[in-house]
Amino acid sequence: MKKELMKHQWDFILYEENGIKTFNVAFYKSYFDFTREFKLQGDELNYDFEELKTLAEDIRNNYEKYKDREIKPE
Repeated sequence: MKKELMKHQWDFILYEENGIKTFNVAFYKSYFDFTREFKLQGDELNYDFEELKTLAEDIRNNYEKYKDREIKPE
């Protein structure tokens, strides 16, 4: 079962499931908002709240840099 570890409203949610942490980031478009889920790795696994806020913003601004870590729905 997915457990919510940390949340910043309208920004991100950090989850853990079976020992794996994932990062759900909100993206904003003109007509609708959506989220994308990414695998955390390395030092990111231990980021604090402020570091996760910065990471969420970096993912939104540099999606191409992170797209290979995106978890796509099946």
